[in-house]
Amino acid sequence: MSYLKSILLCVTVAFSFYLTYVIAISAYTHDFKVMDLVANVGTLLICIDLMVFLWYTRKSKSRNLQEYAQQLEQPVPNFVKVCRKIGHFGILLIICSWIVPIING
Repeated sequence: MSYLKSILLCVTVAFSFYLTYVIAISAYTHDFKVMDLVANVGTLLICIDLMVFLWYTRKSKSRNLQEYAQQLEQPVPNFVKVCRKIGHFGILLIICSWIVPIING
């Protein structure tokens, strides 16, 4: 399971670099639709949240139910909480990029 998390983490990092490249090129060339740019930024924020989650849980192995319950009782670091909120903001951006064209259309 740890290998799967490592592979998913690498794929997420690569996709984040690709999204950053797409956002930078479209902003530099002024060849973009605003809602597409908003959706790409939202997707990038979700990727950042997923990377932090995978990095934070990379040491977890299969455990029994009691050890998992004890882990849930421990507070998560503030950095993870902030990145989770960033991921939620990314979801809101993606939803807005879908809803605004429907309202205007």
